[in-house]
Amino acid sequence: MAAWIRRGAAVVGVAVLGALLLTGPAVAAPPAAGDETLKLYSDDPSASRPPGGTISYEMTATRHPTAAAQHRTVVLELPEGVTFRSADYPQAAGPCVADAAKRTVTCTTKARETSARWRVDTDVAKDAPQGVYVTAKATLTTEQPDPEPANNVSTTDVFITAGGELSVAVSAPKGPWQVGAKFDAEISVHNAGPYRTPLRVNVFLLPVKGLRPTALPAGCEPDTGILFCDIEMIEAGATLVLPVSFEVTRYDKDGLSVKPVLIPVGPDADRTNNEATYAAEIVAPPASPSPTPTQTAGGGGAGEPSLPITGSPVAPLALTGLVLLVAGAGAVLLARRRA
Repeated sequence: MAAWIRRGAAVVGVAVLGALLLTGPAVAAPPAAGDETLKLYSDDPSASRPPGGTISYEMTATRHPTAAAQHRTVVLELPEGVTFRSADYPQAAGPCVADAAKRTVTCTTKARETSARWRVDTDVAKDAPQGVYVTAKATLTTEQPDPEPANNVSTTDVFITAGGELSVAVSAPKGPWQVGAKFDAEISVHNAGPYRTPLRVNVFLLPVKGLRPTALPAGCEPDTGILFCDIEMIEAGATLVLPVSFEVTRYDKDGLSVKPVLIPVGPDADRTNNEATYAAEIVAPPASPSPTPTQTAGGGGAGEPSLPITGSPVAPLALTGLVLLVAGAGAVLLARRRA
């Protein structure tokens, strides 16, 4: 029987070895498909540019989740009033060349890399319209097929303005306020012109955990001790009112305050009126009466009250216990002697 088992194992081993020899080495799986993504942005997306100024555009192309070295081409289309100046960027993946009108710029790669980056510097015309956004567009072409070509196109906006004059004010009932009280405030932003403009208003709140916003206008988001209000556009000569409701949730000896601060996107002629403050007192809650110490029969009046001791005096009780203990010990000794 053992011989048959050994012969069967040998036959199975030969079969397995033959199968391995016939199949040969394993074939490597093809690389997983990756998605190429293009990002276009200006060097300072939050800032505006004046007529006669410059805009620097940066473009990055990357592939996820698997990197692949390949050639890439990006075509940058500049907006009206913006023209190509140069592309002298040491880390650029390759050269960028503009057409005759300096409005279309083509950037290529010198070698196959897993990612690519370019930078293009441009000029804004001196007679460019102010108070408007200008939009640039970039389109990426890859050497290898891309399963998601929609994100191979990217745009970015830059606001054109030479600046103007903005101011802010805040108003609310005088107070003082008790804890739990609610009140309404108004933050007024005025644009004296000469052009319309977007901006941000940061509203600082004190006490940080004692003044809670209960109603906010569109475009305002709360955070701990601050409101962030983004104003998409305010026309020249207009006044925008932001109504905000608050609840006093905690006492603070320094009172409460609401302080809006303007963050213009362009130069401002007079920054001294870019912030304002509303302040009011918070009424102190009434003091809670302190508990009166209880005089006890067994001790002083301080600390926790104690129960009086009642019943027989302590000394006779102790003497009785001692007598019983001595009697018990004597009985034990007597029992031992009799034994």
